[in-house]
Amino acid sequence: MDAPLVAQGKLASSKSSKAVFRLVGPVVATLLIAVYAIVVSLFVVPSNVDVSWLLTVGDRVLNGERLYVDIAEGNPPFSTWLYLPFLVMERLTGLSAEFWVSVGVAALAAASVCFSARILARADEVLKRHVWIIPAAVFVVLFLFPPDFGQREQIAMIALLPWLALLSARDRTPNFRAGSTAEQIVAGVGAGIFVMIKPPYSVLALALPALVIALQRRSLRPLFTTESVVGGILTVAYLIALGVFMQPFFAEVLPLLRQVYLPTRMPVMDMLMLWPIPMFAAMAGATLVMAYPGRPHRDAQILLLAGAAYVPAFVIMGKGWTYQALPFLTVGVLALMLQSVRLRPLRSLPSPAIFGTALGLFSIVKLVVAQQGLAFTQPRGDLDAAAVAVTRAIDHPTFMSIGSRLQAGNPLARMTGARVVARNPSAWMVNDAGILIQLAQDPAQRLDLETLRQQYTAAIAGELAAKRPDIVVDDGTAEPRAPIPLRDNIAIAKTLSDYRPLLQNGSVTVFIRADVKARQ
Repeated sequence: MDAPLVAQGKLASSKSSKAVFRLVGPVVATLLIAVYAIVVSLFVVPSNVDVSWLLTVGDRVLNGERLYVDIAEGNPPFSTWLYLPFLVMERLTGLSAEFWVSVGVAALAAASVCFSARILARADEVLKRHVWIIPAAVFVVLFLFPPDFGQREQIAMIALLPWLALLSARDRTPNFRAGSTAEQIVAGVGAGIFVMIKPPYSVLALALPALVIALQRRSLRPLFTTESVVGGILTVAYLIALGVFMQPFFAEVLPLLRQVYLPTRMPVMDMLMLWPIPMFAAMAGATLVMAYPGRPHRDAQILLLAGAAYVPAFVIMGKGWTYQALPFLTVGVLALMLQSVRLRPLRSLPSPAIFGTALGLFSIVKLVVAQQGLAFTQPRGDLDAAAVAVTRAIDHPTFMSIGSRLQAGNPLARMTGARVVARNPSAWMVNDAGILIQLAQDPAQRLDLETLRQQYTAAIAGELAAKRPDIVVDDGTAEPRAPIPLRDNIAIAKTLSDYRPLLQNGSVTVFIRADVKARQ
């Protein structure tokens, strides 16, 4: 009499074990991916120059210095505020802010993907059968671009995912309702963060998917969801605070950016030919063809619309830096993944769908292999050697960079525990003005740029003389077509006569003040 009951018990136990395994496997894989990203970002990949500078700026702000007055920063203040929690954790625990950036970004990426997956799976049974897509998505969001780990654009993409997931979930329902109030608020805050990190370039990435759905439904509801209103309120409040409390940003920073930073951009056709855009086009095309003879699933469509809307920002900025392409390439890979889980068995796929699948797989493998390869092949020996030379000579030095770019100075300051005393992160504006002088055809414009270059060179020379930092960093010498080092300028050279070379390699030249006593 008990045998059927025992058999049923064993069957239930077996089903329960399988269900647990289906969850444990992805959880363990997600944790391993997070650990891999943390270890590689801390010990393998060279410190990201932009993240290092924003950590330096944030640390100085916490020490009481005034943004745009004592510190010249080219980004709106939210870029600095974004990293303040990591710096607070550094002060509370004694562990470096870089460590907290790695752990924090890993945790945020995993939480955002799981939160978004929960929203989508509640509305789609198919996704519940493909739990392994979660660790794969965490990898894509977290560590698709190892050299750009921790960049603002990566954090922005992490913040946006719940909003995109909720939009897709809403589009599944006739009344356009989805998500709890808490989920809507979280998604709205994430959307606000996304926009505040990169205004105004990021707005279109939210607007285009919502507009397309509004047109398809012939309704304004997709434009005025709770999460969109929350994100809009946050953004407006931020812009008002910026206009009221950050006047120096408009009075000093924006004019300089308009003069030398924004004009230093690549031609539009050259930007369109850079690899990120053809790569996104290949992934978008593969997603479309994979769905043949139908249309891509709404999840993939919304991601592709958001990605396509971010491409103009990449082109308009005209710099070609990979971290600026990170948002649209990330959603491109995610769109391919979400479309792939809806493929029919391979034998029943039409030829176009097979081709799209092959193209999508090739695109992802090529992108992942190339970018992960950079994590282990990017040279960091020059920077490490400079850090060792400085730390052997002096503890916690005062520090200035007169390099033409940010490449060495910011990570080196963080690596050596230096206190940056310069108002500017480097002499980038002098270098950019020099580039524009060579390109300018209008004599009046050349004269204005030359005057600007001389003014900033004199200001840097005066700051060097007044603050007399222990360590001064300039460009290295081995880079092809390297700019003329600022140390060769007469005024700068006169100031540096009180310094002696400490180290010079292909990436950086380090000077130490001659009267600094070397540490025994």
